[in-house]
Amino acid sequence: MPETVTIIGATGIQGGSVLASLYDSPDKYRLRGVTRNIDSDRVKELRAQFPSVEWVSADNSDPESLCQAFKDTDIVFANTNYISPEILAQIDAGDLDAEFKQGKNIVDAAIAVGVKHIVYSSLESPSKGSNGKHANVYELEGKNKIEQYVRSQSDKIKGYFVYAGFYYQNLVVSATWTTTINSDGVEVPTVRFSFPLPEDAKVPHVDIERDLGNAVRLIVDNREEYEGKIVAAVGEVCTPGEITEAYTRITGVPAVYVNDKFPDFDRPEIYAMMDYFVEFGGYNVPNVVGGRDVSPRPFVTVDQFWKNHSDFRPPQ
Repeated sequence: MPETVTIIGATGIQGGSVLASLYDSPDKYRLRGVTRNIDSDRVKELRAQFPSVEWVSADNSDPESLCQAFKDTDIVFANTNYISPEILAQIDAGDLDAEFKQGKNIVDAAIAVGVKHIVYSSLESPSKGSNGKHANVYELEGKNKIEQYVRSQSDKIKGYFVYAGFYYQNLVVSATWTTTINSDGVEVPTVRFSFPLPEDAKVPHVDIERDLGNAVRLIVDNREEYEGKIVAAVGEVCTPGEITEAYTRITGVPAVYVNDKFPDFDRPEIYAMMDYFVEFGGYNVPNVVGGRDVSPRPFVTVDQFWKNHSDFRPPQ
């Protein structure tokens, strides 16, 4: 009989990737998507694309709704969203545990109704990884605190962890048009990518829409092997400059990269996160399994990503 996998945030980019990756095995997994509003346009789109998925409403701040959503569930996939308006408002009011509280609600609800397995999308602790130098990266610290809570409940629920790299999609979201002067002195339209990382910062990247799901699929298909372990969802370790160069190489369209802050999103803890990854690279924890190296489903490289998006141009 298929196991029921309940996916927190199934309308989002991570949950949606997990849903798509598991959907092609109905003999193994029966999927339940969890979101706040099951009548949203996004859910309607997903119902059409994945008709056998069951949809239920729940809120990470409402433990009872989570208990209802998790009934008769074998496996929960969960991620928490630090930059949601709800969590940011609580952070700004001084509650640095706002994300952790939502994660704890998820774990406690799963345990309360007898869920046996939870896969959590976590990240490392910059404070630990830098020996206290980068102590204010609240987004990562909250996720890691949730991971440690899952580990502390190992007698009640089996935990598995996936760490995602920076998204290739970040540059797609940031893209705009500009112009440059070519070798003939002619002004040409040029795609301008931007992100708050130095052009030469070599950090893990992933096609989040595809390979977060592939990493989770690797875990749930092989739970005995990955219990308590961290699987890295990384297609390639590369720089923003290399991603930009690959875009031009694949599409023939000139492109430039600019290390720039997010417009209208001035959060010092987010830039502190970037500083940590620039200095330490990422995944400064023991026993991380490279999902790309062991997955039967190949992970997406930078070149493959742009081949899959070869028609991408910023909106005019």
